[in-house]
Amino acid sequence: PGPRAPTPPTNHRFMASLMTAETCAKLEPEDADETVDVTGSEPERAAGEYQVTPYPVASPENVYETSARLLFMAVKWAKNLPVFSNLPFRDQVILLEEAWSELFLLCAIQWSMPLESCPLLAVPEPVPGKLLPATLDVRALQETLGRFKALAVDPTEFACMKAVVLFKPETRGLKDPDQVENLQDQSQVMLGQHNRSHYPGQPVRFGKLLLLLPALRFISSERVELLFFRRTIGNTPMEKLLCDMFKN
Repeated sequence: PGPRAPTPPTNHRFMASLMTAETCAKLEPEDADETVDVTGSEPERAAGEYQVTPYPVASPENVYETSARLLFMAVKWAKNLPVFSNLPFRDQVILLEEAWSELFLLCAIQWSMPLESCPLLAVPEPVPGKLLPATLDVRALQETLGRFKALAVDPTEFACMKAVVLFKPETRGLKDPDQVENLQDQSQVMLGQHNRSHYPGQPVRFGKLLLLLPALRFISSERVELLFFRRTIGNTPMEKLLCDMFKN
């Protein structure tokens, strides 16, 4: 059976909360901690209007600082979802620990962070017949970025896709997996409805967007942590960092 369709009022509230969370967690070029009015509503914008000034990536510090801000933004986005904060607290923590790297990559792609500019992804001279991990990571990132750019994913689609990767009912240890599954179903329904109303000439767009999500796991969360956060957090476990951000 396909995703269960929510009733129209629930449908509207869920989409409204997703987009409000997007507004609350918007990446500020200078200050990721800046308070944003959560009650304000914004007119829908074209995807290009959400692009920020290109990041200065001349130094490694810029990449690591931007990565930290994007992760903070992803956690803030989840916290601003009422349906997420209504879950048991332990479920919230488990879901974030499971999905953080995918949420980070989605935010990085949405805000046009040049992921391939990470200093640790500098590819050394190729060894004949041997592909180094950094080479594979660069290739996976470039292919994933290319697929997102080819579809020109819009802000509403990014919000729905983030919700789909956040609400994983198969995550071990959940106290309320049925509600998490319901939220993932609603996220997919929202995405499908948005695609039908905004892209009627692209009947396969919904499927293509969902098929992009597994590409976010081509690079493991351990590799994402090593490449984009190890310099910043040192030996601090990512779980502790997420918990600190979540409680902040």
